[in-house]
Amino acid sequence: MINFDRNIPNILTTLRILLIPFYLFLFSNHYYVFALLIFILASITDIYDGYFARKYNYVTNFGSFFDPFADKLLV
Repeated sequence: MINFDRNIPNILTTLRILLIPFYLFLFSNHYYVFALLIFILASITDIYDGYFARKYNYVTNFGSFFDPFADKLLV
């Protein structure tokens, strides 16, 4: 059984990575308002990712590598 409470940071990191192509598509096709909304949503996932990782003191190899990677891709 998957314990979702302890996987929330990884799920949010994965979601942030998956939102990046949508952001790029919208931004490159001049849908700036929608691109901004996607960027804000991805930024919020970064905030909550850090919050839940610290709250549950949960560190994984996936999160250690992909969280900073997702941040760099987004910016």
